[in-house]
Amino acid sequence: MQIKDSHPWPGRTCVMIAVMLVAAGMCLQGGEQVDISRYVSATARLLELKVTLAPANGTLVVYSPGYEEQRAQFSEELSFGRIPFAEPVLCIRSIGGPFEFNIDIISIEDLD
Repeated sequence: MQIKDSHPWPGRTCVMIAVMLVAAGMCLQGGEQVDISRYVSATARLLELKVTLAPANGTLVVYSPGYEEQRAQFSEELSFGRIPFAEPVLCIRSIGGPFEFNIDIISIEDLD
């Protein structure tokens, strides 16, 4: 591939490469990738999660790609947690079980 300086959209190639690298790194700690774009506002930067486990005999791990270290773990029948996110994608991984779960998502606007 050759990139010329006279590209009609300078910098677009770099953005495309960055997008591909981010997409390739989704759910680094395992789990199922879930698109939540229809549930959160475009300006939100924090998610409050209300999780119901039935029966509560395992653990549900939820995080957003890029924020793997700020994941939330749920192991009680009813639990709450907050996680930051950059893109409207969650990674959800179950440990133990089997169990069913329900996640209610409340997006919190950036307060800055």
